[in-house]
Order: sequence, then structure tokens, then C-alpha cells
Amino acid sequence: METQQHRRRSSDRRSGRDRRRPHTTSATWLFPNWHDQRLQYFVRYLFTLLGVAYFNLGFEYQSPWLTLDQMNIFFVSYLVWISLTLLHAHYIQFSPLRLRITMWSDIFGIALVVLNDPFLVPLTGLVWIIIALGNGMRYGIRCFTEALVGCFVVASLTLLMRYTSDLDQVLSGLLFLAIFSSLILIYAYVLMQRIHESHQLIEEQSRTDTLTDLLNRGALIEAAQQMIDHARLAERKLVVMFADLDRFKAINDQLGHIVGDQVLSQISSILRSMIRETDIAARYGGDEFVLVLDDVDGETAQFIGKRLQNSIEQWAQQEGYDLSVSIGIGEAPTHGTDILNLLHEVDQAMYRCKYQEGRGGIALVTTGMGS
Repeated sequence: METQQHRRRSSDRRSGRDRRRPHTTSATWLFPNWHDQRLQYFVRYLFTLLGVAYFNLGFEYQSPWLTLDQMNIFFVSYLVWISLTLLHAHYIQFSPLRLRITMWSDIFGIALVVLNDPFLVPLTGLVWIIIALGNGMRYGIRCFTEALVGCFVVASLTLLMRYTSDLDQVLSGLLFLAIFSSLILIYAYVLMQRIHESHQLIEEQSRTDTLTDLLNRGALIEAAQQMIDHARLAERKLVVMFADLDRFKAINDQLGHIVGDQVLSQISSILRSMIRETDIAARYGGDEFVLVLDDVDGETAQFIGKRLQNSIEQWAQQEGYDLSVSIGIGEAPTHGTDILNLLHEVDQAMYRCKYQEGRGGIALVTTGMGS
């Protein structure tokens, strides 16, 4: 029995390496709607048809790499490929893997076009700029970085293959084209980076409680539901812990709201110190806080709740405050898989504990499986 309790306490313990800031989401990927994705595919179709016209109607084709028939086979194959990925996008709108595959298909496809462009200065290379800008503006800074690096590397290798046999062909026009293209992409990248940082700041501010620096209620509901869904798919348990401060109103009334705000800020620091990278902490409202603990069951959560109560009470005694915390605990999927219903059940368990059994207690939800 002692060994089992020791194991539970050990599993409950949060190391400094696991402790974390409030849960946030970094918007490294942006996902456009179906209309924007169709527009991007329309551009692919348009440039492919322009490529067919360029090689078949614009001049007498000559290339040491591929014949005209082989180039036409490539264009037809590319049209079939992007049609298949468009069909996939119709059924599965958000797919970073498809995004990457199509982006790199574009990059290497243009490399083949540039390699066989018969003009000394291949103007078709400008399409690399469109690829980098198009992917970056639609999918965010992470994708833009990957597209930018990919275009630079592939373009360099392609031009090296074109002119390796006769370096004298590298004229000022080609150098100007390369410099001009590089400046456009670098300038666009700087602008996109600033837009991305501003977007992240706005999103962070919209998700964070300004007083405690924890997630606010809206961000909690969104993040917690995602965690519950992931836990259900992984067939593991998850705990929602509702904590309400006891006698906090007396602190506000007797010492003022400034002191009350300082207390809430300190409580939030204690909460952050007791959760891992995989957990989240939020201010639900007033003096109510919510923890969502991943891969934890209700029994283990009671040990965590007791440690939290002890930490808050020890700090309150040191500061001279008459303060404790009542906690309700719910387990997903045992007590439900919908975060709003689960929060309601946990809130009710906390209040039963607070007003029926006395302040400073811990209560586990006793209802059955919910939706």
C-alpha cells in the first residue's frame, strides 16, 4: 500500500523541466478557406496552360534536356496531379502534408521548365517568386520560409545545371534577374514576418487574461475541447479541475481590490508552477480557476489537488490571509467528452463540496458518462 501511494505521489510530482507558462497556440500555419484554395489551384492551371502555349507556340523549341513531346507529357502529368490534389482538398480542406507536397511539386516543376527554357535569360524563373509569395501569404510564415529556402536552393541548382558547360553565358541580364528576384523575396519575407508577429500578438492578447496571464474562458473552452478529443482518440484519460478560492471576497472587501488583484496574480503563479507542458491553466472568472491535466485519472488528480491546496494555504498563511481553495474534479471520458457539460458537472461537484462538506475540500464528479 505504501509503495502504491509513493508511486502515485511520484507520478503527481511536476519537475521544473515540465513546468510551463499558460497554454498558448503558435499560429505557424494558416489555413485558407475553400474559396482561397480553389483560387490557388486556378493559378496553377493558368500557369500550366501558359507554359504549354509558351513552349509550343512562342518559338521553335530547342533544348538539350527534354524534347517537346516530353515537355508536353510533363505538362499533362502536372495537370492530372494538381487535379487529384484539388479533389483531395475538396474533401479534406486542412492538410499540411498536401500543402507541402504540392508546394514542392511546384518548385521542382518550375525547375524543369527553367532548365528547358531556350532563352539565354529564362524569364520563366520568375514563377519561383509567385510560388514563394503565394504559399507564404496563404499559409503563414513557416510555409513562406520553407518555400523561400526551397526556391533559392532549387533555383541555384537549376541555373548551375544550365550554365555549367559555358559560364560565359551568365550575362548581366541573368545576374540582374537573380538580384531583382532575391530582393523581392527578401523584402516580402521581412513584411510577412512583421505581419506574423503582429498576428501572434493579437491572438495571444485575445486568448489571455490580462491580470493573471492565464488563458481566458474562451481560450480554455477551445483548447480543452481539443485536448479531450485528442485524449479520446488516444484512449487515455484527462482531468478537468475546477478551483474556487474560499473567503476571497473578504480580502477584496477589507483590503481593497488592488490587494485582491495581487492575490489572484500570486495564485496564478502557483497554478503555473504545478502543471506540465501538456497541461493548461485558465482563469474561468472572478476567483475561479480551471486546470486541464492530460494523461491523468481522477484518483491521481486528487493527490495533485491536495498539493495545490497545501501550496495555496501555506502561501496565504505566510502573507497573513485567511484563504483556502475548494476543488471539483471531473474525468474525461468517464464523466463526459463535451467541455461545457464537463465544466458544469465539475463546477457542481466543487460547490457541493464547498457548501455541504465545508470549505477547503475536494470532490470528484459522481455522475455517469455524458455527451
